[in-house]
Amino acid sequence: MSNEWFTIAVLVFAFYVLWRTLKRGYTGLFRPQTGSLASSGEFEIEVVGESHYQQSLERICGGKTRDGVEKYVTATLVLEDNNPYDKLAVRVDIDERTVGYLSRKNAREYRRRLKEVGHPRLICRCPAVIRGGWDRGGDDKGYFGVRLDLPNE
Repeated sequence: MSNEWFTIAVLVFAFYVLWRTLKRGYTGLFRPQTGSLASSGEFEIEVVGESHYQQSLERICGGKTRDGVEKYVTATLVLEDNNPYDKLAVRVDIDERTVGYLSRKNAREYRRRLKEVGHPRLICRCPAVIRGGWDRGGDDKGYFGVRLDLPNE
């Protein structure tokens, strides 16, 4: 009887790990192919939805400061086909924490470009900058924002 319970526990754990992996946007059983994108130095692409991830951004930046931050980091762009709001969503992670998404327009353009170069499932890294996050007391507080340095062409 105890062998059966052990087997059931192992299966439940394995299904849980698989479910968590798929929930994070990894659609294959193996680690997806990754790559880095060339940068233009412009940081023109705004990440959307950061207001929902301020706690993660605060942890990445080491907290709010009087004058705010300008922290240069590397972002990972993850195709999130299982997103309930947009099946073509592209999630933006920094230090393995979700910090927002590409806008619908930018997500579709990004996916189109991946397909054009023959890597429609590639998970890419690119330079990013986190700005903001000041706290001067009272109501004088600012949110963190994220901009990406993606290739222009």
